[in-house]
Amino acid sequence: MTDEIEEDFSSMSRKMLSPSRIAVQIVGFLVGLVLLYFCLSKAIGQADWTLVREASPWLIATLIFFGLLSTVLDGCVFWGVLRPYRRLKPIEVQGVNMSAAFLNYAPIRLGTVFRIAYHAKVDRVGVIPILAWFVAITITTMACMASITAATLITGTEGLAFPILISVFLILSGLILWGMARIPLVQRLSAGKEKMIGDPRALATGLFGRLLVLASNCARMGTAAVILNLSLGPRDVILLSVVGLLASFNPLGRVGWREWTLALLTPYLAAESLKTGGSETIDAVASQLVLIESAGEAIAILPLGLVTLIWGVRRLLKSSPSTNDDSSKTIVDA
Repeated sequence: MTDEIEEDFSSMSRKMLSPSRIAVQIVGFLVGLVLLYFCLSKAIGQADWTLVREASPWLIATLIFFGLLSTVLDGCVFWGVLRPYRRLKPIEVQGVNMSAAFLNYAPIRLGTVFRIAYHAKVDRVGVIPILAWFVAITITTMACMASITAATLITGTEGLAFPILISVFLILSGLILWGMARIPLVQRLSAGKEKMIGDPRALATGLFGRLLVLASNCARMGTAAVILNLSLGPRDVILLSVVGLLASFNPLGRVGWREWTLALLTPYLAAESLKTGGSETIDAVASQLVLIESAGEAIAILPLGLVTLIWGVRRLLKSSPSTNDDSSKTIVDA
């Protein structure tokens, strides 16, 4: 079994780190730096930073706190979704998740590679189950974002209809995914991996956990708006946060792409809140807003991610294809 995992991991590594993929991601990273420069040039050259310099330390701390909370909640989602198939130590999943978030700022998006490497070599989870795990995470994330976006656009976040509609959409999404996982053909083809969606607790963790992640992102965006004294309404904050979360999945890189996408769309998604001033002023404030929001996440992730990465790399170096000591400590078959 261990030899099989090692062989699958080696094959996957060769595909993910092939020269063509590396070249594309390096180009994507360089383009991202250019896009980040455009955002910075607009924000620094045309926006007033007095409010940021005079911002309360509590607001800055709140911004960073929600940047950290989003990543921790994300780690809880990864742990909970995999739990029906394989139980891992929550604290280790958090460490791997923080390390992966740190590595996603690199020229090559090594976060996914590191996550696969750690769970395959240290936790002895097969590559195919890991990929199924990622698919389950992606499916529940998209279902959650679609539910929140639909509820926001329909109700405008006003009244009790908004939380009720979110609950209805999430329940419907959960029932659909749970039903699909119970189809005999799906169960035969998945060979047990459908538990990541078919198990009610795992499914609830994926949907509700992503809801909390998005709520934390909204709090960070709202805090950035308060620092700039912008009157963003709940609708604007939610739509911007959904776009930001969606843009973070960009395979070409984390740096620049998310900020540029948000800066480009903010004047349209939050048009009512940014209606004062000319188009250049609006673009500058939009860039300033997304850079502050993104900085809250980066300041939280980069130092902690470096520490957890050192821990994770040491664990990887200690792992051996012929040794199952680590795996026996961290894995309990469900």
